[in-house]
Amino acid sequence: MIKVDASKCLGCFSCSNVCPSQNITRNETAEQRSVHWKKCKEECDLCVEFCPAKALTLVPFDESAPESLLTFDLVSCKICKSRYATMPMLKRIESVLPANLQKDSTGLDWIWICPVCRRSIEAERATKQMVLGRSRKSP
Repeated sequence: MIKVDASKCLGCFSCSNVCPSQNITRNETAEQRSVHWKKCKEECDLCVEFCPAKALTLVPFDESAPESLLTFDLVSCKICKSRYATMPMLKRIESVLPANLQKDSTGLDWIWICPVCRRSIEAERATKQMVLGRSRKSP
């Protein structure tokens, strides 16, 4: 059975991604993400191994123990305002990623920008560089 330390869980879904018995379910709405750990009699510990926050522990099965359910609010992108990650996930990235990699050359703080906006910004920059490079090569 899996014991969840709610103070450590990131809400990242790593555990549910690797659970072969699908005893860890997840749900995401536009504003929240939840993870539900059902009581599991299996001795598999893949979720424990894959948890980046070490929030899970394999413990003996206990019929009287409640199932665990955690819900996280999703954080809004600083640019488009869409919700894309949990605050614990972003704080974890911020704590492990070197400071010089958290901002780009223009000062944009990448952690707080959603992947869609990051991709769009980089595509725009690359296009501008390519066009500028081509215009310099023209006679």
